[in-house]
Amino acid sequence: MIVISIEGDNSSEIANSQIRDNLGDFLLEVEPGLLSVSATGRFYDETEATYSEESVTLKALVNKDPEQQASIFVNALTLLSHDLAVELINQGNSYEQATLEAENKVKDLLTAVTGDIPTSQSFLNMNISNTPGTTAEDNAYSLYISSLFTEAVNERRVEAPQYTMTMLLNTLAADVINGDPIDEDTLASLQEANGRLDAASIQQNLEAVLIGETIAPIGDVIETVSPGLVPPSNLTTSADPVAGAQRFCFDMTADCSSPEHKAEITVAQGHTYDLQIDDNADFSSPIVSLQDWQRNYFDIEHASLGSGTRYFRVRKSHDDGQLSLWAQTDFVVP
Repeated sequence: MIVISIEGDNSSEIANSQIRDNLGDFLLEVEPGLLSVSATGRFYDETEATYSEESVTLKALVNKDPEQQASIFVNALTLLSHDLAVELINQGNSYEQATLEAENKVKDLLTAVTGDIPTSQSFLNMNISNTPGTTAEDNAYSLYISSLFTEAVNERRVEAPQYTMTMLLNTLAADVINGDPIDEDTLASLQEANGRLDAASIQQNLEAVLIGETIAPIGDVIETVSPGLVPPSNLTTSADPVAGAQRFCFDMTADCSSPEHKAEITVAQGHTYDLQIDDNADFSSPIVSLQDWQRNYFDIEHASLGSGTRYFRVRKSHDDGQLSLWAQTDFVVP
């Protein structure tokens, strides 16, 4: 554990300490001021009940008052907000303004996965267990993010063995700084990881190492997030030779080739759709890319698509910012 005093563009190490237990506790006596606290070490994988082989550095930005003697929690969320908060302070914002804006930017970024989950506490006050002075709902959000990131890294390593937690955190931190959305590969990893999270296993694994602690209710967050990640259902497609068009239906019980589908065409409520058509299966160069499409039906003239195998995908974009997984199919243009 290292503490650095930040003064404008200058910084200097003023203290360091060893973490004392599985809760990550440490004790430091430091002078008041703007402090960057960083912790480096292996982390516990609450999804697989193992310790990581890699070391990860987490950071938190703290403004210590002269009389302050309080606990803070250094976690993935405090890391993601750290660099932007420092940048905003250097631009003349107060600590309170900078940290609030940085934390909101982090939550905005993660909204594509989580939707708009309200929190009441600063990231510094979010733990993975319900320790005194913390809020259970906020702790659950913090634990969810920790478990989600861990499972996403585990999933990416199946195809990319060199992928690390540091890579994931650096990618997301850069998105926060640059105001970019989560890239499609990282987003898919996080969305798919959500489907593999088991609240009971996570609680059991943590209880085995955090003896006597009350683990935050992560199941509540999983149940809130999961429905919004479900892709549009029953995606079907059909050619209309007479009209020279390809039609697509989704979120219907009727197949698109059946005339009955017309009775099921509706205007979306609480969400819109993102649609893409490409001649590449990876959708790297979309022929069609639409956002905020409001109907569960789409058609397009064959003439605009050329001939050959084409790929279509659709996802829901919820009003709270959450994006579902893609539903995808291929079709042949004559």
